[in-house]
Amino acid sequence: MIFVSSRVSRVAIAFCLVAAGVFFGIRSREAPVVEMYEPVQARGHEMPVFYVRTQRKACALTFDISWGEKMHDKILDILKEQGVKATFFLSGPWASRHRNAVKRIVGDGHELASHGHDHVNLSEYSKEDIAENIRQAHNILTNMSGATLKYFRPPNGDYDDLVVLTARELGYETVIWAVDSIDWKNPGVSYIVQRVSGLVFPGAIILFHASDSAPQTPEALPLVIENLRSAGYELVTLGQLMEMGTPARDDPRGRPRSELPGS
Repeated sequence: MIFVSSRVSRVAIAFCLVAAGVFFGIRSREAPVVEMYEPVQARGHEMPVFYVRTQRKACALTFDISWGEKMHDKILDILKEQGVKATFFLSGPWASRHRNAVKRIVGDGHELASHGHDHVNLSEYSKEDIAENIRQAHNILTNMSGATLKYFRPPNGDYDDLVVLTARELGYETVIWAVDSIDWKNPGVSYIVQRVSGLVFPGAIILFHASDSAPQTPEALPLVIENLRSAGYELVTLGQLMEMGTPARDDPRGRPRSELPGS
């Protein structure tokens, strides 16, 4: 008689359960990414881009996507209806799971940019880890789209000198934002519209999300676009905005309205 230890039995049972899960098509659901965007103070001398100094009354709508299944198509539908081109910062894992969405973003004429791979605070990591995070996303996005990517937004908007310098060495300009819609906090459609309309200025880079964590964005976005256009703003991609002036590396967030460009 052969005796099998309880530990071996447990391993065998676990293996059978996993095999059964694979056989019957059971798979884990995509885990949501917890957004933690807050104004980040400069930690050194290397600064990212926050806005563009320009004489033109223009601004760029940018959308981060790290997870989610529903919101990106709604956002793309709205932008198409409104005739607006925007910039989408995509994470590598999300892009690899949503190839059709990436294809549509590029096909609709929007600009593709990198939001890195693992959604972590890169300022807490070594240069090698930062570079690997950027490279992984770069390989996925470029191989999938054939696009040339120029801009990188670190997860959570978290950065330090090492993050900015490492991204630059890999051919990326690190871009944060000047106006946060805070749609990720779900403060209400009216609040999002009033906030963006009140804080925008010529050359502003505006942060939105096209992920399931921001379900109020599809309702707020048409009203934001209407308000910006009524105020005389051109809505352009980040790359187009960069061509209209000089990248500005002084953080405008939290400054009085009177100190902002165009005031």
